[in-house]
Amino acid sequence: MQKPKKKKKKSVNLREEIESDSDTEVAPTRRKKDHVEEELDETAQEKKLRLAKEYLQQLKDQEEERLEDEGEDVIAHRLQENVLEQRGKLQRPLAKELLPPEPADIRLLRGHQGPITCLVITPDDKHVFSGSKDCSIIKWSISDGKKVQKIPGGRKGCEDKHIGHTAHILCMALSSDGKYLASGDRNKLIFIWNAETCQNLHKFQGHRDAVSALSFQKGTYQLFSASHDRSVKVWNVAENSYIETLFGHQDCITGLDSLSRERCVTSGGRDGTVRVWKIVEESQLVFSGHE
Repeated sequence: MQKPKKKKKKSVNLREEIESDSDTEVAPTRRKKDHVEEELDETAQEKKLRLAKEYLQQLKDQEEERLEDEGEDVIAHRLQENVLEQRGKLQRPLAKELLPPEPADIRLLRGHQGPITCLVITPDDKHVFSGSKDCSIIKWSISDGKKVQKIPGGRKGCEDKHIGHTAHILCMALSSDGKYLASGDRNKLIFIWNAETCQNLHKFQGHRDAVSALSFQKGTYQLFSASHDRSVKVWNVAENSYIETLFGHQDCITGLDSLSRERCVTSGGRDGTVRVWKIVEESQLVFSGHE
């Protein structure tokens, strides 16, 4: 009869200790000591669980201040933001923070003799390149709006003598470090320029129709080009070499873009598809939604 009584007494004491854990006025020194002992005796799994609870509580405290007046689940909201941020898909609304430019900040730049077809801004935001149907490229200073350099266009039929475009320029792209400028035209040609001096470095040939879009892979000198011949070509600008051709579109390609991974995204003008090309896997994802 004595053993059950001792067991019962031990159980009561344990319950009192658990209940007193949330009471800040009862035996704080003893509870702190017990807490340290529990941490030393806990297993790896128990430690992970304890740290997870502490992290969730920390998130809750932070989000409750920011979303005090909103009826959202603060924990779920913060965790969802963390997941999206890790995947590079986190979007933050900025429209309310943006203000229209002052009239004094707007500059009108004149210099081309034909319609302007494409623009690119240097990574340091100091210069902008403009391409035109007059076959010329102009480098402008953003700070004062002055013309820094001009790559003149040539006339049709003088392709052998003129270094540069002799047909409408349709697209341009800058490498992420601002070293190389690429431009494509209706003559199926891609010219590579030194973005600092505007000196011609190389000319890529291979497309069978107008070059409609260009994009450098971020952080590299790998260049993607799209054309009305329905193909995408991959080039290495640093080595002036051709790498491969990607087929799939059923009609003219009108747009192309890329980021840091070896993938490019294209949009077909008449076939109504958007395609994600996985270069290494030699595969593509096709999205059909446009009519």
